Amino acid sequence: MKNISNERCQRILQILISEREPITSEELAKKLTVSNRTVRNDLDKVEEYLSKFEGTELHKKPRIGIWLETTDQSRQVLLNSIKSGPVYADPYSSLERQRYIIKRLMQTEELLTMQVLADEIFVSRVTIYKDLEGVEEWLAKYELKLNKKQNYGIEIVGKETNWRKAATALLIELKKDDRKGKESQTGYQRLNPIDLNHIKELIPTIEDRKIENILIQAEKRMKYTISDEAFIALLIHIAISIERIKGNKDIKMPLKQLADLKANSEYEIAAWIANELGRELGVKMPKSEIGYITLHLLGAKLFGPTNRINDPESILNNLEPEIIQLTRDIIALTENILSVDFSHDDNLLTGLALHLRTTVKRLKYGLSLRNPLLDEIKRKFPSIFGAAWATSILFEKNFGIRITEEEIAYLTIHIGAALERMKRSARVLVVCSSGIGTSQLVVSRLEKGVKNLDIVGVTSIHDVDYYRTSEYDFIISTVPFSHPEKQVVLIDVFTTDENIKMINGLINSKNGKNTMKAIKNEEDSIKEIFKEDLIFIDVELDSKEELVKYMGKKLTEKGYVKKGFIESAIKREKLTSTAVGNGVAIPHGEQQFVIKPVIAVSRLKKKIDWSGSPVKIVFLLALKFETGKDTRKFFKKFYNILDDDLVLKSLSEAKSPEQLLQCIVTES
Repeated sequence: MKNISNERCQRILQILISEREPITSEELAKKLTVSNRTVRNDLDKVEEYLSKFEGTELHKKPRIGIWLETTDQSRQVLLNSIKSGPVYADPYSSLERQRYIIKRLMQTEELLTMQVLADEIFVSRVTIYKDLEGVEEWLAKYELKLNKKQNYGIEIVGKETNWRKAATALLIELKKDDRKGKESQTGYQRLNPIDLNHIKELIPTIEDRKIENILIQAEKRMKYTISDEAFIALLIHIAISIERIKGNKDIKMPLKQLADLKANSEYEIAAWIANELGRELGVKMPKSEIGYITLHLLGAKLFGPTNRINDPESILNNLEPEIIQLTRDIIALTENILSVDFSHDDNLLTGLALHLRTTVKRLKYGLSLRNPLLDEIKRKFPSIFGAAWATSILFEKNFGIRITEEEIAYLTIHIGAALERMKRSARVLVVCSSGIGTSQLVVSRLEKGVKNLDIVGVTSIHDVDYYRTSEYDFIISTVPFSHPEKQVVLIDVFTTDENIKMINGLINSKNGKNTMKAIKNEEDSIKEIFKEDLIFIDVELDSKEELVKYMGKKLTEKGYVKKGFIESAIKREKLTSTAVGNGVAIPHGEQQFVIKPVIAVSRLKKKIDWSGSPVKIVFLLALKFETGKDTRKFFKKFYNILDDDLVLKSLSEAKSPEQLLQCIVTES
């Protein structure tokens, strides 16, 4: 039998065989870096080639996608045909292979051998063996393990609750990958066909749209709606629960926790959902399952009338005091790190408090809302993400809970939005005593040359006091004078380019863009937590675990930390990554093992993978987070490192530990 001759056609066939759900021509074109038209022409050739294989048919359906329908026997013949052909390429990346392996292990109750997995994704057993390291690392986040039985196969083992968390996380990751670059579907439906295909693949007996429709009806019974991400997470949780219950694998909830949940109005909605599921799908939901549905509703990110930030005082009066205190503490810490003033931003206070109310509940009960923008946020706003990450100490201190990087990304959005509002609200009072004509000329020049400027009034020097100081941030004046409370910026009557440049610089400084000068005075205190003998240049290690052990051993030998610090840092990394973008990571161990606060720094000779992010510079933090003093010192400096490409470049090019230390503690 002749092999398929066209290399691109062969690649298309490889993809179609490996995919377990329909794939669109747009996705195929993207994978092959060709046009849609080219893909359509190639598909005709593939279809002609497939006509030689009995029991194999190529389906092409608009708005659904393209897929192969084939028997196991014909599929194996196709596999052999491709493998024996003149051209062969691996259709999966390492990450895709790992997700495929996890999905297959979750799909079956039987053990799968490495050879079976290798045959399914066209790779060697050696490749599968290497991929299993990544699989084990991913499963460890959910306290699951791989059980490898020689000559029998592999299976996932662990608690039922953790299995469900992992299954939910996997489906959300797959959904996120499918929807990249696509517009969401209009109408009442919250899932598109591709989303459902993923769920149906892991949960074969789920019935299309029934669970979704029940949840939509439940929303109408509530005074609010929940975000799409929370909605999908709940739908997937219920779908998985139904499938596991049918397999006699239900979960238990402590009676006290269940009793506490019954006191919430969300429990009534959860009970209604369970009743409807029984009526529509014929499955009885135990009380523990109703409890877990309640947890999802309590931890959902909400939208609705109660979230409209038009009455901040009323909103804050209806929130728990400890949530309001956490919100104020987070704002205070980020103000300190970013050198900004959020005290007049009611939107930040109320919006963040509402968000944190559900965040704390999610984390308290071991739930985490997936953030589809995580990677983009870390890439575009690394410095703000770093500042938000610093607030994780407050969750541990006040509630004894650990925040995930997905949740940190949501905090980044709130803080970033507040910074954007500051950019739009540089309010100034213009003072000019040379007549209306000249005043208007000054105003026109300012409005044209200065972005983010709000001129609240134009007045003479004698009438400045008619304006309340709370109405403006500073004064721009063509007349020399001083004000007891506000900064006065003196400009020329015929506003020059130098004047414009100076005002733009001042606004950027007030928005926290140029905070290096504010940090200059803290150089001596920064030196207290950075030591030259704990700075390592061009380290040659291959994994984050090796690096943390290497740096942690140095801290232990020099008496900065106790035994247990290294293990706690590695354990924390398994729960959530500390890569914060721009090639930087900030792992840390638990403060109970810290003897004296210090930070070790390593610059790697070559980048290493840090839970999916390439990392070159690593700060290992051994800080007393509870006191916050050393933490604020570090993160205030760290914010500027992440925000300044020149500083990052200097760190990468430093020739010695002494030079690298100078890059950290001095102004670039």
